Amino acid sequence: MLARDALRPGIPLTLAAAAVVGWLGKPWNALALTVAAAVGIINAIWLEGLLGGVLQPGAPHLTRGAIGVLAARWALWGLLFVVWYLMRKRIELWAVAVGVACSLAALGIASAGSATRGPQGG
Repeated sequence: MLARDALRPGIPLTLAAAAVVGWLGKPWNALALTVAAAVGIINAIWLEGLLGGVLQPGAPHLTRGAIGVLAARWALWGLLFVVWYLMRKRIELWAVAVGVACSLAALGIASAGSATRGPQGG
């Protein structure tokens, strides 16, 4: 479960980045950064589960539940972007980008860790 492994480095990385941004006097940006990172990791977990269910060896299974999870992923991002748009006077774009970068960095760290452990270490 690569996406779940991303929680271990992702949480402290995101909290450290948000703490720095909050210390700089930008609490709304710290909140946007944290929410962007959290939604990124949640979406990675959902996508991993979705692909695990759909990409079965021999017989792919595209079920209503899989389509529902895919729709929920897009709805979550859509809702988040609507909230960011409505709060555009308080939130700067770089904070959202740093939040997405934190989630991608956490996934990269988890991927590197899983590559060194190998398939049996999982």
